[in-house]
Amino acid sequence: MESTFKWRDEWLLGIPTLDNQHQKLADCLHRLVTECTRLHGQNGNDNGSENDTETREALMKLLDELCARTRAHFSIEEDMMLAANYPRYADHRREHVMLLAELTSTFAAPIKDGRCNMNPEILGALKSWFIVHVAHSDRQFANWLKRDIHTAAAHDPTGGSDNVLSLNDNRD
Repeated sequence: MESTFKWRDEWLLGIPTLDNQHQKLADCLHRLVTECTRLHGQNGNDNGSENDTETREALMKLLDELCARTRAHFSIEEDMMLAANYPRYADHRREHVMLLAELTSTFAAPIKDGRCNMNPEILGALKSWFIVHVAHSDRQFANWLKRDIHTAAAHDPTGGSDNVLSLNDNRD
């Protein structure tokens, strides 16, 4: 269960900014799942430690970090899409809105209530939320962006550098 969110190089997109952020998101998810798994093992049930304020605060700190990193990542990714005139921007942004809503309703609400219900269904949702989004939607964008950069460079005597956002934008 704990290894679900350890970073895998197969998730690399070849865009350093996004890859760096994805690695940090995977690490944050891993720490959250690990803590919930640890609590589940201590309590022998799916409710976590309902009366333990310290536990709830620790989980909320991890969740707050995950939410903040996710919002920042989505913002940077959407800025990159707009700068590159990505034709699927609206669909991708809509997916971001839905993922943030799912993150809040599925994960934040139970943890705020002091529960840490990491059953197989919740873990499956977490896995889908991250891995499927990166492997499918973000990979689509990365592949399109890399193709677009190469096409622009082939038709621009300056190498296309003035036409697109740098793949090495190091915002975090």
